[in-house]
Amino acid sequence: MILGILIIPVSSSAQNNTAEPHNFKVILDGGISRSILNSDVSNLIHTCYNAKYGASARAFFEYNFYKDFVVSSGVGFIRKSYEYKKTDNITGTRTLYNDSFINIPLNVGFYIFNNPYYEKGVWVKLQFGGYYEYFAKMHRKGTYPIFSELKIDNTYGMSEVEEVYDFKKNENHLKRHLFGLEGSAQIGYAFDNLDIFVAYTFQYGLSDLYMAKTSANKKTGFLSELVSLGIAYKF
Repeated sequence: MILGILIIPVSSSAQNNTAEPHNFKVILDGGISRSILNSDVSNLIHTCYNAKYGASARAFFEYNFYKDFVVSSGVGFIRKSYEYKKTDNITGTRTLYNDSFINIPLNVGFYIFNNPYYEKGVWVKLQFGGYYEYFAKMHRKGTYPIFSELKIDNTYGMSEVEEVYDFKKNENHLKRHLFGLEGSAQIGYAFDNLDIFVAYTFQYGLSDLYMAKTSANKKTGFLSELVSLGIAYKF
């Protein structure tokens, strides 16, 4: 009787934490991005790139193919923003870029704490893989000096320019098909059929942004961080 009294609460707790087995997830997440153009500007004096914030929204399909291991893919939208800036006191040139990408990742992951396909409660997952992205749109807004308007203090008059880049002309010879690597850490909570989670993703661009290398763009690719909230449905 004593053993029975001790065992019943333990077995009841185990049953409450056990979820109906599933194999597939449909995942939606969205959040903010922080990106910078990883470019070698060592030969350009008083020049730097600064990271700026954008947004992301992605949809995934995940399959639990073996024990705690999963594979996932999907499609999403990521806006990567960054600033090009001349840091000298004379010209003061700066350009804010808002670049939009269609992103298609392919990842392999594993649950290192609990598995929401079989258990309810808190879970932790790590995943790694690569991605393809299509450069859909570039919007840029800049402040540039008017060299014909030199002032007494040796500064120039400034003009504001805003435009959407014309990929048909593609005067800067930008690539539209890019590739990279990404890694992600997620922590979530599993219910019967639903999961909620937060995720951090780091993306490292492998593709050069420009078709041809010059002294001004020896190596140019994106570094991005994504912080997102998501929800998943298991079936």
